[in-house]
Amino acid sequence: SASTALGSLWLAATSRALLRSLWCRSLLQDYADACRDVALGVKERPGKAGLYLSLLAGATVCSLHVPCDASFEASLLEASGALLLLSPWVRNGSSEGHVQRLMKLRNQGRLRYQSLIFFSLVYQAPFDAEVALYQAHCKHLKPRWTDFPARTLDVGFLGRWWVLSSKMKDSDVNEEEFKHLPEHLRTISSRNLHSAANEKLFEEKYKPVILTEEQIERAEKEQQQERGAENQTHNRASAREMGTVC
Repeated sequence: SASTALGSLWLAATSRALLRSLWCRSLLQDYADACRDVALGVKERPGKAGLYLSLLAGATVCSLHVPCDASFEASLLEASGALLLLSPWVRNGSSEGHVQRLMKLRNQGRLRYQSLIFFSLVYQAPFDAEVALYQAHCKHLKPRWTDFPARTLDVGFLGRWWVLSSKMKDSDVNEEEFKHLPEHLRTISSRNLHSAANEKLFEEKYKPVILTEEQIERAEKEQQQERGAENQTHNRASAREMGTVC
């Protein structure tokens, strides 16, 4: 009986090993056929294969450069510090309002982060995660998915938070200072700057002054006339002093 049991165990072990080897062989064969089909498809349609490879490479780059929640907090604190360095009279109202709103939600614990493989989102939650209120945990009172776009605050893509970056653009330009100006003076284009002409004038002031002979003679005559006038004034003053002494 012991020998029979050992024999049955041996047969079972060998059958399992055989089945595993057959399964591995079939799996490798399937992979080899798939690779062969891919290579054949690349040769037949190189443009389509290049498109697929570029899409795959782009997706890989996007997934590797998805910003995290720590990067958003660092960007938010950096933007808040940049606004604090500016005078309240020159801060952009839109930039300051957006950053103040994000800072308020951060202090209340209502900022949420969600990674979606290729990009990430920061959205607003109605309550803090640690709040034990009934409204915060009742599934019937939670925000609907249809309201999610309105609660989205920023989009992270390729290592950058795009909404915060756009809001901080021209953060040191206060639009309220120019609201009383006429419409055509509120916006400045590159044609109004005349930077090329200004740079040319700035460079010309370092050039040496070249005078003509006529200008030199005129300057010498003016200098002689000034010296004669100074001598006459000096002589008159000395004559007056002599008269007072006598």
